[in-house]
Amino acid sequence: MLSLLLSLSLAANGEPFIAPHQTTATTSVFHRLATQEYDVYLKHWQKGTELQLSHPLFRLSKVSAGPTSFPTILFDGEANGGTGQISMTFYNLEGDQIFSPPGTVQKARVDDRQRKFVVSAAIPRLLIGQTGAIQVTFTGENGKRAAFYVKARF
Repeated sequence: MLSLLLSLSLAANGEPFIAPHQTTATTSVFHRLATQEYDVYLKHWQKGTELQLSHPLFRLSKVSAGPTSFPTILFDGEANGGTGQISMTFYNLEGDQIFSPPGTVQKARVDDRQRKFVVSAAIPRLLIGQTGAIQVTFTGENGKRAAFYVKARF
């Protein structure tokens, strides 16, 4: 019953709907679904900021602005030997994914020989001057996956 209620309540525009007769346990489930935690919040990152984000699959060690005339963001890091791909996705603070046109996000391939990586992306126009979120994701073999959520002022 609860799973049906959750499915129906999230179906309308992705917004949770809470009926007046629902219990507080259900309300707390919606609160947890709506709460997003970030691994780090970046305010002044453009000139380069050291990071210490570590997961058994990969690490992020630095964030900086790109050397181009348009706003870009770069993450430096190192994979821990697994074969996979590092990618980046942008979101607004409401949790909606922001479209990045093809060619504006550079992904990185990693393996046991090529561990160090740099991923970069042009910051979407909708986020310029705003605060948003970036998901940096390792997607590896056999369904291995890990991600860091970074909140940043663009």
